Amino acid sequence: MTELGLTAVNGMEKAWFVSDNGVLSGGAEAINYAMRYCWWLKPFTFLYRLPGLRQFENWVYRWVVDNRYRLPGSTPSCKIE
Repeated sequence: MTELGLTAVNGMEKAWFVSDNGVLSGGAEAINYAMRYCWWLKPFTFLYRLPGLRQFENWVYRWVVDNRYRLPGSTPSCKIE
């Protein structure tokens, strides 16, 4: 991760996606880029480009990150203090 300019703290704060040309994207944007590699999810990635939905997806992503230790299937390691 350090060769990308990321620290361990950055890695714990959000998901990251590295494009073929080395551009970093984080959070909901990274999830949308990753979804492009799954044929049945790819059509949904256009939603991130629509006005208002980008902000909504960013808000949902942040909520999930902040509450991941409360969600089904979480483990004690999901809680970061």
